[in-house]
Amino acid sequence: MKKILWMTIACVFLFSNSALAHTGLESSTPAQGSTVTEKLNEITLTFLTKIEETSSFTLTNSSNEEMDLNDITVNDNILTGNVIESLENGAYQINWKIIGADGHPMEGVIDFVLEAPEEVEAVEPTTEPIDAVEPNDSSTEEQETTVEADEEESTNSTVGIIVVLVIILALAAWWMTRRNKK
Repeated sequence: MKKILWMTIACVFLFSNSALAHTGLESSTPAQGSTVTEKLNEITLTFLTKIEETSSFTLTNSSNEEMDLNDITVNDNILTGNVIESLENGAYQINWKIIGADGHPMEGVIDFVLEAPEEVEAVEPTTEPIDAVEPNDSSTEEQETTVEADEEESTNSTVGIIVVLVIILALAAWWMTRRNKK
C-alpha cells in the first residue's frame, strides 16, 4: 500500500510539471515596441521552449490589412517568415499563435513601427499586359483547421491527465480510510 501512495505522489509531481510548464516569447525581430529603420525582409520569433510545426503568425498594418508572408517555418523554438513585398512606413502588428512543447496553445501580439528610407525604383516602360495571379487561400484554411485540431488534442490530453490524477487521489484516499479502520 505504501507503493501506491508513493506512486501517487510521483505521478502528481511528474504530471504537474508538464501541466504548468508553459512556453512564452523570449525575443523577436522586430522587437515589441521597436522602430525598424531599414527594409524589413524577415520576421523571427524565438520562444522559451520547442514549439509545434503548426505554429504560425500574421503581419497586419494599421488598417488591419494582412500583409503577404512567405516560407513561414518552425525550427525547434524559432518561428520565421519572409516578407514578400516592400512594406510602407507605418505601424504594424505581428499576431502569433503557437502550440508549446507542453501542448498548450498560446498567442500574442508584437507591435512595431517601420520608418525605413523610401526606395526609388527605376521603372522601365512595358508594352505587354501583366497577368494577375490569384492567391491560393487553401493552405491558410488547412493551417487553421490543423491548429484547431491540435488545440482540441491538447485540451483532451490535459483533461485526461486531470482524470487520471483524480482517480489516483481517490484511490489513495480510499486506501487511507481503509488503513485507518484497521
